[in-house]
Amino acid sequence: MEDLSHWPLVVGVYRDEATLEAYQAQFDRWQGWFARGQPFALLRVYATPESLTHPEGSAAAGKTWLMQNRPLLQRWVIGMPTVILPPRDYARLKKMQVQKAFGVPGGTFASVDEAITWLQREVFGVRGLQMSITAAQVMT
Repeated sequence: MEDLSHWPLVVGVYRDEATLEAYQAQFDRWQGWFARGQPFALLRVYATPESLTHPEGSAAAGKTWLMQNRPLLQRWVIGMPTVILPPRDYARLKKMQVQKAFGVPGGTFASVDEAITWLQREVFGVRGLQMSITAAQVMT
């Protein structure tokens, strides 16, 4: 589940393997964030190898959702850094192009600190917004 207590920063730390139901529930949460009618950033942290597995059917569901919601993503999402903590998985996924995949500014990072620095410099700072969150706060 994502933490909205730092809005306009949404923080999602994923540790468990997702089910198709959990995947669909996350799509519903996205709709709620869009309904706020405010720009936001999503910091995604994949903390374990299991959190990176995709349930059967999720690729098709994700593709359909993305096609339907790309305009909303581009309108409301101001940044989406993705942190891949397992070193072996980071090495495999570090070239993932968030902007190409989702149509929003983003990047793939090996640590939460790197992602926070990027958010402060490239997303919040350029908009004159303040962001005060630490890696320890993200991971609790």
